[in-house]
Amino acid sequence: MSAISLFWSISNGPIAENSHARMLAALPSYGPEGQAFWSDHRIAFGVNLSSSLPEDEFEKQPVWSPDGSACLVADVRLDNRVDLARELGLTGAEKLPDSAFLMAAWLRWGSACLDHLIGAFAFAVWTPAKQEVFAARDHAGERPLFYHRGGDFFALASMYKGLLVLPISRELREPYVADWIGCLKPEWPLTFYKDISRLPPGHFLRVTPDGLSITQYWTAANARPVRFKKDAEYAEALLEIFDRATETRLRSTHPIGSLLSAGLDSSSVTASAAHLLERHGKRLTAFTSVPRPGFNGTAPLGFFPSEGAGAAAVASRYPNIDHLLVHSSGYDFLSTMRRWVDALDEPTPAAVNLLWLTAIFDQAKQRGIRVLLEGAEGNITFSYNTWSPLASYFRRGRWITLARTIEGLNSSGALARRSAFRLTLQAFTPRWLRRMRIPQSSRNSLAACLAARTLMDRYKMGERIFDTFHPSASTPQQEHSALIEGYDQGPYHAGLEAANQIEVRDPTADKRLYEFSFAIPPEQYLAGGQSRSLARRAMKDRLPQETLSNYLRGLQGADWYSIMGQSLEALRDEVALIHRSPAAREALDLRAMEELLDTWPTSNFEAPDVYPRWHFWLTRAISMGYFLRTHDPATADLSRIVTLG
Repeated sequence: MSAISLFWSISNGPIAENSHARMLAALPSYGPEGQAFWSDHRIAFGVNLSSSLPEDEFEKQPVWSPDGSACLVADVRLDNRVDLARELGLTGAEKLPDSAFLMAAWLRWGSACLDHLIGAFAFAVWTPAKQEVFAARDHAGERPLFYHRGGDFFALASMYKGLLVLPISRELREPYVADWIGCLKPEWPLTFYKDISRLPPGHFLRVTPDGLSITQYWTAANARPVRFKKDAEYAEALLEIFDRATETRLRSTHPIGSLLSAGLDSSSVTASAAHLLERHGKRLTAFTSVPRPGFNGTAPLGFFPSEGAGAAAVASRYPNIDHLLVHSSGYDFLSTMRRWVDALDEPTPAAVNLLWLTAIFDQAKQRGIRVLLEGAEGNITFSYNTWSPLASYFRRGRWITLARTIEGLNSSGALARRSAFRLTLQAFTPRWLRRMRIPQSSRNSLAACLAARTLMDRYKMGERIFDTFHPSASTPQQEHSALIEGYDQGPYHAGLEAANQIEVRDPTADKRLYEFSFAIPPEQYLAGGQSRSLARRAMKDRLPQETLSNYLRGLQGADWYSIMGQSLEALRDEVALIHRSPAAREALDLRAMEELLDTWPTSNFEAPDVYPRWHFWLTRAISMGYFLRTHDPATADLSRIVTLG
């Protein structure tokens, strides 16, 4: 990715060129291959460039229209260049960068160009005659964009660092901090910083001297219904869209790799990429995380502890896959976490996973790989998993279909009859009764949140955490839409590339897959008595049977107890440093964090009264604590904040 930035001195504000120069200087880690900008006294905009696409050698930004009516800066990868070239009548398209396509689309359609674009993008357009800045993010949020609107200037940047150097308040937003600690859905466009906002995925903004407006231009929930006569046709259509989404993400000047687990999504991405690359005689390197040597081989109920064997079964089907098993030995928990938080300027969840991810990225770089494929959003699109059709069958009186589906789920091992009946009736069960039926172990794990008690009470976090992990029944579309809300991979991908010099691309985040997953009948996801049925049927000739019939989940970071156990003294020292931050003392239950470190378990790491407390909640609190102590305006070293990453 590249990093864009813009500073507009609207009403006798700071000199634009000087302020924007600081923004450019803060963002090179997100675009390390050079800077380009344009400025006058009132407005300045530019880009920190990074190249990974064949056409990037022709990149010249900012892009002015031939008549000088508009200027554009963009962080963009367009996945429908062929269609756009035809629609726009572009010649010599092979020597045009994606930013040139974007400008041509803007000149033809204006803001409606967003309806014609497929890919990953965040861009801004300055129209001098209208005194207007227009900015937009792609549909699924693959590219990030943040902004600040103050009394006398407006600024936007791909990442926080570009804004934190400006004369704005760095005060943190306590409700947002509370929501993150409690794993609650964020309220966009808010961020951790009171003076910085996030442009949500699928939205655009307009800024004039008179104000700022934000508009949602796309949501997958508005996709036109798709109906076929046969179940097989849905699987065929999904596979066609999926292969197109994968193929467009193979466009690179560097060798391609993939993150391969034993799960359905990453296995499908890897299989699709290998299938497509084989046509051109190219190879794919697939990386699989496995636990460190000495791992005890256990996992919580419903999980399997190591994904090595399952991933190897997928890789063995494709002669052009080079498969590497990678463990995180030699990587330190705290130093790795700090590196990522410093790149993101916000805390990172699942901090243990950062070690094996970093190990994989280092292995990839050694092999000259700069692009890795993943399937992170597959649970929402490609292999969406839902039980809501069961209640829908019951509500509509489709008793025979319901009985056959439940029996199929039970026979395949996807869902026991008792669980299926419970999920069927959940929509008709009062909340108080559902809560009574929640196992005590689950209630205990939710109560283990390490937010300060005063914070828990102030924002009613206990009830909200329960409702997040055990939501009320809803329609299939409402359930599906709720998964998208609050999901934004853009900043994570940007921070990942800044910290590791690896670009991650996700075929399962493709706009076309999002729309297809919403457009088809929800019953397709349980057809044939299988969970995630559509993806399993689509990949029946691409994946081994052991992958297709597996209903357990791989446990990422299964060796968490070893990773953190080796850092106990350093973790205690970190909590002592966290104590010094007023914001951290207000937000976190530091005493409880200390007690967890002092009572570190020595066995039963997979137990339901151990795993959530010491792995999930404690690592989350430590990540937040480090963020607060380094970004709390009362204690933070600003020069450090804006230069790391």
